[in-house]
Amino acid sequence: MEERVTDRPARYGARHLATPVVVVSSEMNPWSKTGGLAMVVESYAYEFAMRGHRTMAVTPRYGNYTNCKPVGSTKVWLAGQEHEVVFYHQRQDFGNGRGCDYVFVDHSCFHRPQGLYGDPASGEYPDNAFRFSLLCVAATEAPLVLNLGGSIFGQEVCFIANDWQTGMLPAYLFYKYKRNGTYLKARCLMVLHNMGYQGKYRMSQHPMDRFFGLPSDASKDLEGEDLHFGADCVNLLGAGIRMADRVLTVSPNYAFEIQTPEGGLGLHSALKAKAAMRRVKGILNGISDEWNPMTDPHIAVRYGVNNFEDGKLRCKAELQRQLGLQQDPKLCLIGFCGRLCYQKGIHLIMECLPWLMRDEGNGVNGFVQLALMGKGDPKYEDQLRSVEASHRGRVCAFVGFDPVVEHRMMAGCDVLLMPSQYEPCGLPQMYAQQYATIPVVHETGGLKDSVRGLWNVEHDRHCATGFLFGGFDANRLKERLYQ
Repeated sequence: MEERVTDRPARYGARHLATPVVVVSSEMNPWSKTGGLAMVVESYAYEFAMRGHRTMAVTPRYGNYTNCKPVGSTKVWLAGQEHEVVFYHQRQDFGNGRGCDYVFVDHSCFHRPQGLYGDPASGEYPDNAFRFSLLCVAATEAPLVLNLGGSIFGQEVCFIANDWQTGMLPAYLFYKYKRNGTYLKARCLMVLHNMGYQGKYRMSQHPMDRFFGLPSDASKDLEGEDLHFGADCVNLLGAGIRMADRVLTVSPNYAFEIQTPEGGLGLHSALKAKAAMRRVKGILNGISDEWNPMTDPHIAVRYGVNNFEDGKLRCKAELQRQLGLQQDPKLCLIGFCGRLCYQKGIHLIMECLPWLMRDEGNGVNGFVQLALMGKGDPKYEDQLRSVEASHRGRVCAFVGFDPVVEHRMMAGCDVLLMPSQYEPCGLPQMYAQQYATIPVVHETGGLKDSVRGLWNVEHDRHCATGFLFGGFDANRLKERLYQ
């Protein structure tokens, strides 16, 4: 795990330090990762521990992780039978007597080398409802049965569940434990990182009693609707939203958007009801201390506020050389780092690309280079390869992902594109601002919260940090790029 900055002062006061915190997630950096969720959850585990909470972080054991030892086991009833899960443990100390107990839930269903959630060749694993319900029950058992550092965590804990994979945790907490006199003082926060994935399955194939081991009246909190399943639907994220004590999401604007039919994706009514009780809040994510051009070991030249112009010029020249682009400081180098899918707006970039490459005599169009990095939809991967072949020396298409290259792009690019259809929070636009790279983003979710737009030159020039465009449309993106 990366070296931490331990002397950075907290920007808020910690409260209820006697309450242990249990963070539960389907992925956690550095052991498992498909996206930003793993990075944010890693930070939760660290930050709560550093504030003084006794902290546990629970996640599946997908592989044979080093420096982890079995510390206990328990039997879980699910899908009509008992299943034994083994808990593996690693303690990490962060100094000053503070640290986190990382607990890995081991069961054969998690051992899938094709991917965490599915096989790229065939799609989502058909037993994901079982796999992540098992994680949720195991996570609620861990504070009760694991003796870590001489004692168990006990019942008076605060669980932090993350996304649909842990949506069943607050449901089990209420129906399985609190109804039977356990965890009566425990609380659960449900953190929504992306409403686009909800964990929907046929209720007829996952009955309350025989599959989930819950009473029949729990169905009202788990039911949902789906285009394919109709009313025969269990929605795991919906269960988490309804049953959690509070719902948090990763930016203030996204907290508002998910209460609309467009942003809530079928769960807006449940979220509006929760918000009416003042139980929904958006807190903007932060970024790791590793994103700092003054200390970054991956970039050609380190720089700060006093020498960023020279530093960025030298980083840009080195990036152009490494990516096989024409080394010309006068060309505007535009970057994109992200998943290649419709939601991330990669098709808008493809629509704008011929216009960007064509010299129209205005001193802007045609004086551009693009560095595009990502993987995802094979259709877009092929498009990236094609545009690189058509514009050698002006377009670099990196189909894949390299975190070192991402650092170098933040330092060397002039502009970073994030034209996402929706973006709960987003992190690259924050990285870019740290490195004096100008973000051009769609006015949505956390992008709207974290980028101050140059809407009016005279009014905004002293506070703007980038450009925002309204409307998920290539022409709106062109307007901001030209500006």
